[in-house]
This record gives sequence, structure tokens and C-alpha cells, in this order.
Amino acid sequence: MYDYGEYCPISKAAQVLGERWTLLILRELLTGVTRFNEFRRYLPKLSPTLLNTRLQTLEAQGLVVRRRRPEHLGHEYQLTPAGRELEPILLALGNWSSRWIITRLSDHELNTDVLMRDIQLTLATDCLPLGRTVILFQLTDLPTMNKWYLVADNGATEVCDEDRALDVDVYVTSDRRTLSEVWGGDVELRQALADGRIKLAGTAGLLRSFPQWFGRSPFADARSAAVRIGDRSI
Repeated sequence: MYDYGEYCPISKAAQVLGERWTLLILRELLTGVTRFNEFRRYLPKLSPTLLNTRLQTLEAQGLVVRRRRPEHLGHEYQLTPAGRELEPILLALGNWSSRWIITRLSDHELNTDVLMRDIQLTLATDCLPLGRTVILFQLTDLPTMNKWYLVADNGATEVCDEDRALDVDVYVTSDRRTLSEVWGGDVELRQALADGRIKLAGTAGLLRSFPQWFGRSPFADARSAAVRIGDRSI
């Protein structure tokens, strides 16, 4: 860690949190990632060596604890109370960035794994009927791995790209950019539905309630407000 040589709470925090990838690793921990391979999946540009170094630093600073998985091979990483206390700070940082930093989504920033995971995490399951609901996302901009199943079953959710011959209740057809921009707050859902960038088919009741159960980023409100008042152009 870089030592700023100051006895200042902000500089001490920056020593721990200001290194490359650290905030993104904490973000993943806050979304429920616990396994080394999961970090690799959702942070594909982060090398295993640097990931291991950052996790060791967070552990040494008391933000993360490493535990052996019961009845399984390998270890998992969990936030300590000190690490979890960073959640409102990261949320505030994300809202600030959504208002003042982010511009248009670049093609190289599109990550299907992350997008589908984010949609899964923000699915409003309380707006879905009891029992199992199967949603099939058909991604028109991908030649392969373009069908993703999101399954909600009495509040529990899972997402996968394996065809398990499930009975589909709702078909959502779109491209990754549109889904990302709607989820993130750059584009209004009703606009994407009206101009056909998102197409729906399936059970009538679920189609009507789609705007209620299709979730949005925790930073979407800040981003939508910035787009509306022109703080940043999309």
C-alpha cells in the first residue's frame, strides 16, 4: 500500500481503498460474491495474482475474513462488520458517479455475465406470482450464448445460460446495450418498449406487470435525473 505520510482519516482510508481493483472487489463482495472463481468471472480483466494480493490486503486490514467452506473444497471470503460498513459509502460514490462522471456506455464495457447477474439481483420477486416463474432473455447482438434463463421460485432466483428445457413464462428479446441502458437508468423502459428495442411475449399478466418486476440499478434514479437535466449527455 502507498503511505501518504499523513495522520488523516481520509489519507488512511485511501491507503487501503485507493489501490487498483480494491473498490470493485468490495462491490462484488457486497453483491454476494464469495468464491475466488466468482471474482474472476465478474472481474475478467483482473489477474488471479493481483486478485489474491488485494484479498490478502483486505484480510490484513480487517475488512474481509477468509474461511474454509464447510464440507467443500476451497475457501470463501466474507465481509467483516468493518467491510460491510463501507456499503453506504460505495452507494454514495456510485450515485455521485452516475450524476457527474458516466457518459455513454462503451461496447467494450458490455459484460453479459455481469448484466444478467445484475438483472437477477434486482428482480422484484414480490411482484411475481407465487411459485416458479421462468423468464428467457434472448440477446440479439450475440451469435452464441445468447439465451439466458432467469428463474424465480418463491423469492429465490438463479440465472444461467444452459437450456434446461424449462417452460418459459416470459420471453424478453433485446440487445445487451438496450438492457444495460434501461437497467442503468440511461433509457426509460417505456421508451424501449414503445420503439421495439425490447420485445415481450408470454403470459399476459406478467407482461402487464413487467415494469414492476424488472429491476433497475441502485444508481438508476441518479442517472435518470442526470440524463433528464442534461448534466451528462448520453
